Amino acid sequence: MPLLPALALKATVGWLLSSSLLLVLTLPTAQAASCKAPKSYYKNVACTSMSGYFLASKDYGAPVALIDSKGKPVVDLSAYQKVAADKIAAGLIPVQRSGRIGYVNMQGQTIIPLIYDVLAESRGWARAASEGRIVVKKGGNYGVIDNSNQTIVPFSSAFSDIDNYSNGVAKARKNKVNIKLDSKGNTISEPSSTNANNANNTNNANGNNTKAGSAQASALAIDKPLASSTAVTSKTFTTLKADQQDGKWGFIDEQKTIMITYSFDEVRPFSEGLAGVRINNKWGFLNLGGELVIPFNFSNSEETQNAENASMFIFNQGKAWIGTLNNGAKICIGTQGNVVDCD
Repeated sequence: MPLLPALALKATVGWLLSSSLLLVLTLPTAQAASCKAPKSYYKNVACTSMSGYFLASKDYGAPVALIDSKGKPVVDLSAYQKVAADKIAAGLIPVQRSGRIGYVNMQGQTIIPLIYDVLAESRGWARAASEGRIVVKKGGNYGVIDNSNQTIVPFSSAFSDIDNYSNGVAKARKNKVNIKLDSKGNTISEPSSTNANNANNTNNANGNNTKAGSAQASALAIDKPLASSTAVTSKTFTTLKADQQDGKWGFIDEQKTIMITYSFDEVRPFSEGLAGVRINNKWGFLNLGGELVIPFNFSNSEETQNAENASMFIFNQGKAWIGTLNNGAKICIGTQGNVVDCD
């Protein structure tokens, strides 16, 4: 195709999209990914770990507010001395006051009281929520809480470090030994290859075949708790369910543990590892870890309130319907937030 007609076609398509959409749509771009602070009356504005949100602060660094992409304040943070803007996750903001750490949600409500120690480590003075779990310190000892401040791993001086949870497992250093913790705080026992080999060797020496030795080794492994992190992952992160509390929506697991805090005005169920969530009139998508992977770029419209359109903002075969043109054609995005064909 000649260059000029191609450019003309591209311009026409762009005009149709901008003039015919029933919803305001801002697509993620490389420039957006680099985080450009919005225009506002705040003098000092910095990017945060949550796309579309920014931290406004005073000249000497004290936090003022969390603002959105339009420069509008959404959370008053002036009551705190520090905010870990790079640790905002799952709708929780780490805050510090008088040498104590806590967490507030996207409405400014205190979800985790300010009772925890400031962390003195290379990863910063506070940890981000990860898979519904937060590593904290109390009385100088490491422990793990969930997003509703329930203790998952009791605080103990035996722990010299605990990593953030990943795929349902947290690595930890306890009594100078490396261990793994499951999502309930239990130590994961791994089958000993030495014991299994000894069982095989004993069976072979007694004239039993290798299959019998293997069967016995397997039986020994079954008697142990969890043999690998796979069992934890498959059970923990495929059944998050939407739940409402005090007019806000979040997500809980099978044990009704809060995995993603109640921070949203509306949500869709998880599908293909992603869930549509709405704050005010903007929709975005979270992953099962509570991380915002597709920013709040898609505006709410009257059609999203209709019962027959309940399938909007739900991924199906890698696509999610997010709006409709004036001519009735649907608009869909892929799992990266890019526009794709709905067919």
